[in-house]
Amino acid sequence: MKCPICNNEMQEGGLVIDGVAPGWVPMEQFQKKGLKRIVYTGLRTIGKTNILLSETKVSNAHFCKYCNKIVGIFDITNSIDD
Repeated sequence: MKCPICNNEMQEGGLVIDGVAPGWVPMEQFQKKGLKRIVYTGLRTIGKTNILLSETKVSNAHFCKYCNKIVGIFDITNSIDD
């Protein structure tokens, strides 16, 4: 895959998260401060969680050694609707 920033070839790989699965939220939820951060609405998680190993693996992540960036296209694994 070509880097969308510098157009050099990227290294294929994946993300490994130790603990809780990463998630995406809309900007207004992302900008919450203080105790409002306890509950997010519109959360979409990515990755496959292994509870026994306490890790989440996310495939389709590409690394550019020139820009030092990671780019990915991720499938949503679950959603919590508003």
